[in-house]
Amino acid sequence: MLCAAAVMLGAPSGARVDAPKNAIAITPAVNAPRFGIGIGYDRAVHRLLSVGARFEYAIPRAGYAHLQGLTETLALTLWVPRAFRGFFAEASLGLAHSVLASQPLFRRTTIVPGLSAGLRWRFGKTFFAGASVGLRWGRLLRGDPAICTYSAACPATRTGPWVRAALDVGFAF
Repeated sequence: MLCAAAVMLGAPSGARVDAPKNAIAITPAVNAPRFGIGIGYDRAVHRLLSVGARFEYAIPRAGYAHLQGLTETLALTLWVPRAFRGFFAEASLGLAHSVLASQPLFRRTTIVPGLSAGLRWRFGKTFFAGASVGLRWGRLLRGDPAICTYSAACPATRTGPWVRAALDVGFAF
């Protein structure tokens, strides 16, 4: 029965259909010149395609810890030769927020589309490590004049293009 399903899905005869369908990754990132850390979940929807959701925290600049930066991102990833390993190209769309920690009603929001490419290595069946580099473009949606008057103090909601480099460590299951 398993081989019949594999043939119907386009896999070669006798192939096992046990490739991982999910992946969770911790991602330290450089949103040049600032740093961030994120966690992400990806789901393979095809042998070469996955969709994902990520949450990233932008580490605030020294002296600006009262301005917290968060980004939620949805991504579509194309993999070669198979989902969660090898080369990949990714298109993403994020929503970034900078909020005043003591008064969350004061906030700045940007929409952040991006493109990136990278490589991921799998070790055994589950663990992986990867690296990627890409570009993101921030566009202001809502800006409160009371915060982010010094734009470098709000690294999550910056506007214009910037380079993003990231490392991924996680597991696929």
